[in-house]
Amino acid sequence: MKVGVKCSAGCELSNHEVELRDENDNVNARALLGTQTWPGTAGLYWTEIDFLAPSTTGTHQLRVTCAHGDARLDITCITVPRPECSLTIQIREEGTCATVGDVDVRLGVYRASTDPQGQAKIEVPKGSYSLTAWKMGYELVTTEVVISETHTLDVVLVKEVQATQPYWM
Repeated sequence: MKVGVKCSAGCELSNHEVELRDENDNVNARALLGTQTWPGTAGLYWTEIDFLAPSTTGTHQLRVTCAHGDARLDITCITVPRPECSLTIQIREEGTCATVGDVDVRLGVYRASTDPQGQAKIEVPKGSYSLTAWKMGYELVTTEVVISETHTLDVVLVKEVQATQPYWM
């Protein structure tokens, strides 16, 4: 993950150590802030931290700390079981059958966006999921799916009906 630290007093923070701590306050990973600030910012020093995800599935609280000024950031992350199947979602527009790109797709806690060909691929464990697909200008699609093997699911989006009168009047 990328981590950035900026001092409110404008201190130079290159090579300052940042730590990632687990729920028991144990250090999971350490890294040094870089010597260059994040492009386009004034004083935001950053680094990438490689770390091991928590070994149990569920919601976890992590904390990034930097000794300078007692800086800290609390992070919530969700760990999930290893994927067993791949679901390809193919999105098309009702009536025209044209593919629809940039559709936000959610499958439980998993997320993806469709490519220009209207496809999104999500790898998941076997199970039941709530699938939602949404894009501005289209009606929200929500359906339940059971995934027991790798396959493709076709989803049709319906254009929203334009109001005859503006709704703010």
